[in-house]
Amino acid sequence: MSLLATLVLAASASTATLPNCSWDRPGVNPFMGDVVAAVDRYRDIPAATRAKLKARLKDRAYDEIAVIHRDGISGQAQYGAEIRDMHFGRGSVCRSVTRAKWSAQHQERGLVYCEDGQCLIVPTVCRNVSRITRLGPKPVAGAAQDEVVTPLAQAQPEAPLLFEPPAAGGETAPTSFVQAAAPNAPALALAPTPLPGPGIGGGTPPSLPPIGGVPPLPPGLPPLPAVTPPAPEPAAWLTMGLGLAALLLRRRRAPLSV
Repeated sequence: MSLLATLVLAASASTATLPNCSWDRPGVNPFMGDVVAAVDRYRDIPAATRAKLKARLKDRAYDEIAVIHRDGISGQAQYGAEIRDMHFGRGSVCRSVTRAKWSAQHQERGLVYCEDGQCLIVPTVCRNVSRITRLGPKPVAGAAQDEVVTPLAQAQPEAPLLFEPPAAGGETAPTSFVQAAAPNAPALALAPTPLPGPGIGGGTPPSLPPIGGVPPLPPGLPPLPAVTPPAPEPAAWLTMGLGLAALLLRRRRAPLSV
C-alpha cells in the first residue's frame, strides 16, 4: 500500500500504525507533526536514549548527511539498507517501508542522529522521521594490505647488473680509472665495458689512457694523488759506487797536461 493510499486512514486516526508501506514518491505525504516529539513513539528505545536523541534533533546536531538509494544508504559509516517506523502525515507510522519502485539513479538526502546504538534518519525532502541501523565504521580500502616490494634481481633474474655491489665476494673485473683514482666518489651510471676473448663477452678491449698524461677527471672529484719516484735498490747503489771509484782511479793514472 502506498503512502497516498493511507491518507484516508490517516484522516480517521491520526496515530494509525501500518505494517507495510511503499515510499515510492518521497515528498508527497510529508510528516506534518512535531519532529522532536515523534521520537517518543519509539517505546522500545530507553527513555534516556530518547532524551538524548530529542535534544540532538532540537539542536539539529546531526552526525552526518547520508544518501538514500533504492538498495541502500551510504555515508561516512556503514548502514543497513532497511528504513522502518517512518512517520508521515499528521502522526501516522509505517513499520516497514520499501523503495522498490525507485530508479537506480534516484537519491534522497537524510540527516542521521545516533545515540547509544539507536539511529534516526530524517529525509530532507519530507521530514519523515524514521529508524535505520548503523553497522559500524566504513573500512578504509587497502589499509590492511602491506605494500610488497620485489627486489630487482628477483623480479628480473636474467637482467645484468650495472655494477657489482660492495663486499659481494668473488673476483670481479678491474674498476674504471675514475673509480680507482677516487674510491669514495659516487659511482657513475656507465655501461660496463665488455672484456675481450671468446666466452667472456667478446668485443674490443678498453681504451688505455694516452701516453704522457691522464684524462681529465670529471668536475667534483678530488685531484689525483702525487706520484713519488721509487727509491733505488741496494744493488743499484753498489753499481753506482763501483763506477764512480773506477772513474776516479783512471783520472789519477792519466798524465797531467801543462
